[in-house]
Amino acid sequence: MSITIVGAGIAGTSCAIALTKWMQEPPDITILEIRSKPQTIGGAIGLTPNAVRALHHLDVLKHIQEHRFGNSVGSIQLFNVYTASSLGAISFTGPDGNGIGDPPFKGLRILRSELLDALMRTAKALPNVKIQFGIDITTFTEHAEGVTIGFTNVRSLHVEPDRKPTYTGIAGVSGFSQVPGGVHLSWEDTGLCQSTSGSLLCSYFEPSRTKQFLGAVMETEDVKSKEGWYAAGREQEVLKARVEKAYLSGDVKMPGVSKLVKASHGWSLWPVYTLPPKGTWSTKRTILIGDAAHAMPPQGESAGIALEDSIVLGRVFSRLIDSSEEKISSCFAAYERLRRPRVDEAYAQSTWGWSTQKDSGWLMFQFRCWLTWIFLPWTAKSRAIRHAEDLATKDLGLE
Repeated sequence: MSITIVGAGIAGTSCAIALTKWMQEPPDITILEIRSKPQTIGGAIGLTPNAVRALHHLDVLKHIQEHRFGNSVGSIQLFNVYTASSLGAISFTGPDGNGIGDPPFKGLRILRSELLDALMRTAKALPNVKIQFGIDITTFTEHAEGVTIGFTNVRSLHVEPDRKPTYTGIAGVSGFSQVPGGVHLSWEDTGLCQSTSGSLLCSYFEPSRTKQFLGAVMETEDVKSKEGWYAAGREQEVLKARVEKAYLSGDVKMPGVSKLVKASHGWSLWPVYTLPPKGTWSTKRTILIGDAAHAMPPQGESAGIALEDSIVLGRVFSRLIDSSEEKISSCFAAYERLRRPRVDEAYAQSTWGWSTQKDSGWLMFQFRCWLTWIFLPWTAKSRAIRHAEDLATKDLGLE
């Protein structure tokens, strides 16, 4: 069987690895990428324990560890930036102080470019996988001997042209900062500082723990077009000034935040788009996974969901014995049955969480802090169950 994957990002490369690992006979896989070389948008992303476990099963984690990419995260601690008081934490640590699940893993904060590098190294080592760059896809043909799996514009050109992404009205800005000497930070690994202007995430992202990744979320109505995105993205000082306006005021009492922002550099901006929920994921021989199927606001699990998409698709395709339309349609249906509930849940959670990041008045901000303080312990058990999940070994109910 021959399989064409459109898009050499996180979803595309992980899917090639998963299909090779689980299918009875490794298919001939060609990955087509429009860019001339591997490129990513964004800074450092957070991976939950279940996402790290997925990388382990895909044989990608060993490359991350060998090259000392990223930084282990035991928890994400949340704070009120004006009082420096704790609002709770999202823990990635079990009762014994180790990670969650079997095998146990903590979270990971890693540069998106480093994650893609590790995925690329793994995919390129597979003899059945070819990666071609600089390929602009404009048409698609479903034929009797192959399957097309798409991640980028496959949806808009082929699967569901009328399902358009919409701008959320909120943009993410990210930069980096050297931790100034003598500065005390209230968080051990990652801090999420809540304010009336959204939130500021500060996290170690490399093993020396001398640098912090800064990620701010703010209401930004002037980047609804690509032109606005690129113009604003080039104006790093303008972006930094917006963050400084929110986090350098005299009202900010959070230790170290102001100094981190002052010392920051390399700011970039990207508007956040979402796809309408539900939607069509497949045709007779083409299926969408990752953001192409279910783009949602970043909530700390988007990359992990794409990795798990790949593993589930690989396991579903393990029972594919021929490339007949009937067999492929059966696999696509099984995949959607297994993934839609999880994706719908994540979409609802991320959309709700994203809506709370818009600019707010003081009373609404206080209510949001109180709600966070209640919500985190109330949902801790369900989060721990999800973070311990292992979709590579879990009984999926496949015949």
